[in-house]
Amino acid sequence: MNIKPLANRIVVERIEASKTTESGIILRSTPDPDRAKVLAIGPLVDEVAVDDIVLLNWNAATKTGDYYVVPIDQVIFIYGE
Repeated sequence: MNIKPLANRIVVERIEASKTTESGIILRSTPDPDRAKVLAIGPLVDEVAVDDIVLLNWNAATKTGDYYVVPIDQVIFIYGE
């Protein structure tokens, strides 16, 4: 990937929520929202780091190929370890 976000933007890759349980039962809807993995950050971003898993406002995201670009103020939270 050769995408370099500008200013206060980040590039993320969507992580789809699991559609099945560990035992193989297919779920109609999932309780967990879609998450995203941070792939690149702009020079004005210091709240997140590359490889962080975040939840964000998907309505503010711009899709570019397989990735999404979103302003940092649209990140809701970072998942803990």
